[in-house]
Amino acid sequence: MQLDFKDKHILITGGTQGIGKGCAELLAEYGAHVHINFAGNKKAAQNAEDEIKGNGGQVSVHQADLGDEQAVQAMWDAANAVGNIDYMVLNAAYQKKATIDETDRALLEKTMAVNIYGNFQLAKLYVEQCKQRNVAGSLVLHSSNQGEFVNPSGFAYALSKAALNHMCRHLANWCVKDEVRVNGVILGWFDTEGERKFYSKEQIQEQAATNIPMQRAGDPLEAARLTAFLLSDASSYMTGSLLRNDGGFALAPDLST
Repeated sequence: MQLDFKDKHILITGGTQGIGKGCAELLAEYGAHVHINFAGNKKAAQNAEDEIKGNGGQVSVHQADLGDEQAVQAMWDAANAVGNIDYMVLNAAYQKKATIDETDRALLEKTMAVNIYGNFQLAKLYVEQCKQRNVAGSLVLHSSNQGEFVNPSGFAYALSKAALNHMCRHLANWCVKDEVRVNGVILGWFDTEGERKFYSKEQIQEQAATNIPMQRAGDPLEAARLTAFLLSDASSYMTGSLLRNDGGFALAPDLST
């Protein structure tokens, strides 16, 4: 199935590394003008921009911490000044490993500010704009297995992802009559720059071989393909769905890491 996003503008948060970058590269390949957001890593943002342009894609880069309400609004305005956002991928997330004992209010607030408040703000801006333009829309949120299973070292992150799952359903119900679809992807373990903050490449390979039925970590492109499908008209009868993309992890979950 060849998807076509020619002349469409797509905003992808956390779009300069890992799964977000994979989505940006694939959607640009399908003809979209991708708007990639990043919080602070300017080198990664420049590299992503150069790679997409080098492959003939159209790309704009926008810096904003999703936990900063004013920065999110400024990013939204800047992206739409280039072209009205037709689709959106809410991929960015903040994670700091900490048990309940190690978690304080500040960590909870920072995690929720990015993973819930920022995503909620952008989702509302997007849906309201679709209504004003009187156009159909499609929004995809990236969630995690940790929103369903207990990982002792990821309390704040897991809490935010559980909330994100339910927010997906609420958003979908809210805007379905306006022909805006909202779907989510429950992601398993992928070999990304984000995971490399916690584990080496070798550790990822070893633990994936032991803990994941498919015996490997996912590739960002595998997440990007599902995301592109959910954004597209190929999934036109889907909204409020949370699709699992985890190599079979949920069949026998082990989140002891």
